[in-house]
Amino acid sequence: GCLITEGAVYVDPVSGNDDLNDGLSWEAAFYTITHAIASVVGTESSQIDIYLAEGDYSPSTNGETFPLEMISYVNLIGQGEAVTILNAEQTNTVISISNCIGTIINNITVIGGSNSGISISGGTPALQDMAIMDNAGDYGGGILLSNSDPILERIIIRHNSAELRGGGMYVWQSSP
Repeated sequence: GCLITEGAVYVDPVSGNDDLNDGLSWEAAFYTITHAIASVVGTESSQIDIYLAEGDYSPSTNGETFPLEMISYVNLIGQGEAVTILNAEQTNTVISISNCIGTIINNITVIGGSNSGISISGGTPALQDMAIMDNAGDYGGGILLSNSDPILERIIIRHNSAELRGGGMYVWQSSP
């Protein structure tokens, strides 16, 4: 299919379908966030919002694969941290953000990361209204920051662990 270059796409881990739906409405939502990210291209003048329905996004529930590799000018917007749960089930990092510009992630919970919950390397993403819990890694169990200047607003970081440093957050050459 064609890449979506404007507007919004929708993902529903219960009733969505990556093979048949175009992702352009709740009624025609995609099934996985991975498929949604692969289907969009955002630009500075035309950012893409990926709206996530309530539900659990994980390998065992909807076959979600991790890490979710974010791209510039694409936003992930959940329905609330209590109801939109991204759970890597200890398979990998939950969200990876590398040199992204204009990326906003909000209203979700990130759990079950085995190589950090969220890894941010370069760029200036904004994380808002999120819970980052029960993740682990060598460095930065909850959030691993390197060479990045993210905006962090209303973030709960709880019950994360690290083998070496930074159970909740490890900050290296960064200014959150």
